[in-house]
Amino acid sequence: MGADFGVPEPEPVETEEERIDRELAENEASIAELQAQIRGALLRLRLGEKMQQFWDEEDWLIDLQSRIRGDFTRQIMSYRLQMRRSAVMVQSAVRGFLVRERLRSSDDFWRTHEPEVLDLQSMIRAKKVRDEVRDLLYMLDNCKGPVREIQAVSRGFLVRKNMVAQRQETEKSSRDVEKLQALARGMALRARNRKDLRALDGQAGTVVRLQAAARALLTRTQIDHEQQQLRALAPKWEALQGVIRGKLVRQKQESYKVEAKKHEFNVGLLQAVIRAGAVRREVTRTLDALEESREEILLLQSSARGMIERLKISALQQQLNRHTPQISKLQSRLRGYLYRKQHHALLDELNSHNEATAAFQAILKAMMARSRVDDILTELEEEEAAIIAFQAAAKGFVVRGKFEEKKRYFNENMKKVIKIQSFVRAKVQGEAYKSLTTGKNPPVNAVKNFVHLLNDSDFDFNEEVEFERMRKTVVQQVRQNEMLEQYIDQLDIKIALLVKNKITLDEVVRHQHNYGGNSMGLLANSTITSANQFDLKALNKSSRKKLESYQQLFFSLQTQPQYLARLFKHIREQGTSEKECKRIELLIMSLFGYAQKRREEYYLLKLVARSIREEVEGCRAIQEYARGNYFWPKLLGNHTRSPRDRKYLRSLLGPLIRDNIVEDPALDLESDPMQIYRSAINNEELRTGRPDHRPLDVPREVAIRDPETRRLFIDHLRDLREICDQFFLALEDAAHKMPYGLRFLSSQMFQALCQHFNREPQENLLQLVANWLWRFYLQPALTQPEQLGVIEKSLSPLQRRNLSEVAKVVGQIASGRPFGGENIYLQPLNNFVTDSIQRMRQIMQNLISVADAESTFGVDEFNDLYAKNKPTLYIKMTDVFAIHNLVVSELPFMCPSRDDVLREIIQDLGNAKSNENEMNAAGTSDIQMFLTPKLHDVQDPEEDVKTLFMETKRCVLYIIRVQTGANLLEILVKPIYEEDEEKWRTVLRDDFSNDGNTRGAYSDTNMVDVTRMTYYELKRTALENVMRLEQMGRISKQNYYQDVLNAIASDIRTKSRRRVQRQRELEGVRLTLGNLHEKAKYLEQQRKSYDDYIEQAMVTLQTKKGKKKFILPFTKQYNHQRELERSGRVPKFGSYKYSARTLAEKGVLVSWAGLNDREWDKINITISCDEVGVFALEGSRGHIQMPGASALVPIEDMLQAQFEAHQFMNLFEGSLKLNVNLLLHLVYKKFYGT
Repeated sequence: MGADFGVPEPEPVETEEERIDRELAENEASIAELQAQIRGALLRLRLGEKMQQFWDEEDWLIDLQSRIRGDFTRQIMSYRLQMRRSAVMVQSAVRGFLVRERLRSSDDFWRTHEPEVLDLQSMIRAKKVRDEVRDLLYMLDNCKGPVREIQAVSRGFLVRKNMVAQRQETEKSSRDVEKLQALARGMALRARNRKDLRALDGQAGTVVRLQAAARALLTRTQIDHEQQQLRALAPKWEALQGVIRGKLVRQKQESYKVEAKKHEFNVGLLQAVIRAGAVRREVTRTLDALEESREEILLLQSSARGMIERLKISALQQQLNRHTPQISKLQSRLRGYLYRKQHHALLDELNSHNEATAAFQAILKAMMARSRVDDILTELEEEEAAIIAFQAAAKGFVVRGKFEEKKRYFNENMKKVIKIQSFVRAKVQGEAYKSLTTGKNPPVNAVKNFVHLLNDSDFDFNEEVEFERMRKTVVQQVRQNEMLEQYIDQLDIKIALLVKNKITLDEVVRHQHNYGGNSMGLLANSTITSANQFDLKALNKSSRKKLESYQQLFFSLQTQPQYLARLFKHIREQGTSEKECKRIELLIMSLFGYAQKRREEYYLLKLVARSIREEVEGCRAIQEYARGNYFWPKLLGNHTRSPRDRKYLRSLLGPLIRDNIVEDPALDLESDPMQIYRSAINNEELRTGRPDHRPLDVPREVAIRDPETRRLFIDHLRDLREICDQFFLALEDAAHKMPYGLRFLSSQMFQALCQHFNREPQENLLQLVANWLWRFYLQPALTQPEQLGVIEKSLSPLQRRNLSEVAKVVGQIASGRPFGGENIYLQPLNNFVTDSIQRMRQIMQNLISVADAESTFGVDEFNDLYAKNKPTLYIKMTDVFAIHNLVVSELPFMCPSRDDVLREIIQDLGNAKSNENEMNAAGTSDIQMFLTPKLHDVQDPEEDVKTLFMETKRCVLYIIRVQTGANLLEILVKPIYEEDEEKWRTVLRDDFSNDGNTRGAYSDTNMVDVTRMTYYELKRTALENVMRLEQMGRISKQNYYQDVLNAIASDIRTKSRRRVQRQRELEGVRLTLGNLHEKAKYLEQQRKSYDDYIEQAMVTLQTKKGKKKFILPFTKQYNHQRELERSGRVPKFGSYKYSARTLAEKGVLVSWAGLNDREWDKINITISCDEVGVFALEGSRGHIQMPGASALVPIEDMLQAQFEAHQFMNLFEGSLKLNVNLLLHLVYKKFYGT
């Protein structure tokens, strides 16, 4: 097997037209079927677009439906509330009427029995008066007038004495003035009372009758007062009844909410908390209202007891009347006489003490009133429990009655209730889903209501497991293939070294034969790998390493568009000159091989798309992006100047320009009335040969009024509109033929604009893309058709002006704006422009509806990993170093991260200038590079954080299903009760039953097993994870850990898209895995052939050394050979014995640590080979083996040392130092016969 390490001849490059013709000829039979499939696909795409429009407007449709349902529900609820209010008002009026009727009936009853009451009171007072008169008469018989005078004097003395004492006491004591005054008034009253009693002793009968009359008057006054109070308290009773009715209504509402709770558990919990607070507040208000009416209630109860007492007294009086009728008559006559006699005396006495009597009566009334109030309060306190029980029973009766009525009403309207409940639930669910999908920070309840959407079915879970398994298998297979490729590269290097060593030794031998000299010196002073040790194609380790690093650099730059996209952005920001931009543009195009192959074109388009996204994300407004001067259009312009793009422009614009512009030399599309006016005058003068009567210098307003000018102006506009319409017709017909790259980049630009400027209408963003496509691609071809190969003929100035007018109208349409004041005379075309704007948007909508680049080019991220032939790049050495210099100079902007792969590659390459200076000998010739990726075995540094975040989300999902709260932090710190643990066990039974068809969200075998945890342990784990994530900076306590809920909501929103993406990725991974297995088989076959070749070559070299050389007798080699034969230890492939001195003279032995040079004559070194490719070196002194002086050296180790440019190698535990090249020469000469 030979090897040729020169530069291979470049493969013949097939032109694009030849490739198209060849492929069309090969596939002509299936084109018809393909076209039918395409038409079907286009129809399906249109249907998909229509469905996509519905899907895009899904939020608006849902919102509209929600609004309709909400309006309908609000009307029903408003009707219900109005009916409830009217019913409450009617019930209140009825209750008020009933209460007033009862009060009126009570008043009528008392009015009817007023004479009997008065008779009863008179009888009671008469009995008391008779008793007093009898006692008074007895006393009067015993005591006459002198006694009365003495008593008067005594009472006067006592009163004066008491007044003096009272005045002195008042002057001494001033702390409690009210108490002192009360005592003084009491003393004075008692004194006057005693005096009055002595005066009244003589007028007992009269006093008795007066008192009876006074008491009757007071009683009637009291009764009237109580009746007035009862009438005054009627509004308060009505208010109390209103409070009670309100409470009953609220209780009825509570029962309704309890019924609704069965249908909506989560909402019920929240409503229960709210209702509990409302009920507590209402009860508090009711108790406060009752407390305010406490006195009225007590007064009512005292009136009732008074009535009962009066009935008892009436019964007693009836008994007295039956037993003493005659006595009453006699006593009445006596009392009448005595009363009349005493009455006159009493009147005189009372007239003299009128003021004191009035004060005494006032004090007496007050004492009686306070006594009555105390009695009433005491009785109310004693009967408080009974009153409360009675009120509770009455309320219960009323509530039960209303509940039965409500239950009956609900049973009659059950269908309406169910419909309303469904509307309410739909509204609540819709609002919750809207807050989940569109809200920035969805609440806990919204996430809780839709958490079931994250549960994976068995199919989803199996797909996840299968995808993860296959992904790991792909990574392992890629690693295995990479190791196998590295092994094959080593074998290739080994074969090359074997061949090179053989060729080099042959050259040395020929040189020795031709010119004489020592071959050892020639080998010791030269390298056998390459004429230039710094050549990238040289066969040594440093050159190979640099070549591999450059291959990895170019592969990374091609396949990782973020590097060059950042470079393009930095070039724009720093205002790089046009000359430097042009140089960078040529370097980038050479890096991608001028996009001549499908792979390079795919990666070039991905680079431009990434650059577009980078530039869009750096803009704050649409106008800023539209005005930007970017680098990527220059790169894209270089790519679109290919014959394929010119062919499309020729087919699109060629007939339009040829039929309407070139073949009609008289066509004039001038839209300026002044120019038309002057041209008409010149044409008229040329035709007639006489001056025209119309003035030449007139304003445009006058020129447009000229009939001929106006007619020509209208004709020009009509022709201009027809040509523009033909342009749009041609664009509509040929839209699907536009080069895929432009359609793909337009689609990527539109998507980037929609994502970044999501508040802008999509019509404006689509118009911006259309404007870019016009200015970048279509306008140059329309205004300069001969330069871009659209037409072959050159154009006249008139024809160029006509094309400029057409381009002006089409450009205005592409900008999405009608003509303004700067083109006032083109404003008649504004209706056409407005219609064409919508037409242009539709065309752009069809243009950007393209398949993804991966399916179009048949290329993805795994292609280079399983392709049997590595990507090839032909590039000049000067371009290699120029790209290296460019990357090094812009590395901080291209790789902001310190641990980026590109930085590692640049570090491996070293300084670009030094590499360029060292490799000047390589010249400017092209070099072929086989691009390879730089693979790493490092794990994702964020893997632990992502796993922890995933575990936290899983714990939080279970926690919010058990407990509720306003936010996540409140739920996490809420205490745990026994019912929470029971609910947690219920959740576990529901989610992890043996026959369940679903798996919990974020299920993973690497995460904690929640089924073995209590709810306390679950919350503790969640809190620990939350604290760790907060320390890592992933979440914040400031927003109550809302970031966790936002992440869960994002997972819910993207579940469907993730499923579709997972299926697509699963198909891609399966295809990749199959291709990797095929590549592994191919590499294994290649490795086996290399191994077989090397093994056969080694065996052949060692077994076919040619004719055996004659050994001189009695030499050291002769004696060594005979000794081996006698001992029976003759190596299979030979053994040679040399003194250390001889090997040193040959240059093989460099030094031997621990031995003097004078001892080298007594020391021998034996080199033998008993196994293919493995050589044994042994050191001996005479016939005695030296300790530690033995080594086995495979030929691979010597070749590897030579490949790595090691001049020496150490053996015998590092003490023996040998020259690698001379040792290889000796081995090849003795054992391989070269």
